[in-house]
Amino acid sequence: MELSMQQILESLAQRVARPAVLEDRYMRLLAFSSHERPIDDVREDSILRRHASSEVRGWLKRFGLPNLRRPLRLPANPELHMLPRVCVPVVYRGKLLGHLWFVDADGSMSDADLDACVQGAAELGEWLHRESVASLFSSARLADTMHMLLSSSPMSAQAARSLIDAGYMPERDGVVAVVLQGVPRRSSAVDIEDALAQAVADFRRVVRRGQALDLISRDHAVLLLSCAGDHDIYVDERVEGLVELTRSALGGAGSDAALVVGVGSRRDALEHAYASFREARMSADAARLLPGLGDVVHWSRLGIHQIVVKLASLGEEVPTVHPGLGHLLDDPDALPLLETLETYLDVAGNAQLTAERLNLHRTSLYYRLQRLEQLAHTNLKSGAERLALHLSLKVARMTGQYAPRQAGPADAAVPADATGTDNVTPFPAVASR
Repeated sequence: MELSMQQILESLAQRVARPAVLEDRYMRLLAFSSHERPIDDVREDSILRRHASSEVRGWLKRFGLPNLRRPLRLPANPELHMLPRVCVPVVYRGKLLGHLWFVDADGSMSDADLDACVQGAAELGEWLHRESVASLFSSARLADTMHMLLSSSPMSAQAARSLIDAGYMPERDGVVAVVLQGVPRRSSAVDIEDALAQAVADFRRVVRRGQALDLISRDHAVLLLSCAGDHDIYVDERVEGLVELTRSALGGAGSDAALVVGVGSRRDALEHAYASFREARMSADAARLLPGLGDVVHWSRLGIHQIVVKLASLGEEVPTVHPGLGHLLDDPDALPLLETLETYLDVAGNAQLTAERLNLHRTSLYYRLQRLEQLAHTNLKSGAERLALHLSLKVARMTGQYAPRQAGPADAAVPADATGTDNVTPFPAVASR
């Protein structure tokens, strides 16, 4: 008869005469043995939390645990009230699946004990591998259902019904979509899947079953949150908690990626989640490409920018909001004029503030604006012209036609040359998956 994970752990703890703890590679508690010998505060805290604290994870990071392939003795950390430990990696066919931990306050674990721990870790590695393979089919089916739900497929209603029937989301509640999008700072690609998986797993521990569904990819994650009403205060709290956990996970993983977040508006039924997801995706793109919006953008709070992102999402069908500006967008030499115009319009035509922001003399500013009026065949004294020009520039940002050199809040996280990469794609790819 095959032993369970708990039975393997208890047998091993009895063999080496000290309590054992098994964590996965994200330092989440999987199992722990019974114990009679004293344990330290860190062990007790991790059992209560079901995962190591951020302080403990930060300290352990220096020991290179993700690359560990043989037992390692760790010193005490009095500041964390942490006794000396022995860490044994749990590996299956070269892949790290977790860690075995033993408190070794007096350093009395013998070589024979370590050999037994290595053997036990190998058994646990096989067990965890089989479990992961067994759950993979279930996870794959769930992922397929989520992909169907978050599409314009006519099967989305059937996907929603299957998720509700399986208890993943209550039928009585509505749903809000959240997109967590990684953005490169220096490199041209983002791979934050492990950090997203850790953050989502931590998030799931603080919400009840039926309150969240997730779909994780290499550079972004989509979560569907149950929402009781249009003004459900718990949604904002969950989004804030999710963002905090994700940033912590990114920091713990040593990732230099920035994070932008889009939150769609509520839909009454799960089968309409695609509409909220599309809004969340567009909101995340707005946070990434438009200055001044912040890095967490709610579709319902976008105001006039809803028009901008909806226009940009039309792809090849984007209307020409201001015909005179079109040829300037195609002229690299006109970029300083466009930057000046955008800054001028962003501050509601305040010439003094525009000159200060661009570090220009007022005379130079007026010259640029007059030159732009001539080239674009426009009149900046007209409110309608200003509106058309402003909309055109913002839509051009979203579609990648216009990338200013001056880095604003949105531009700081995205290099101007990153707009053509596979994971940072301007509109119209916003609604695709």
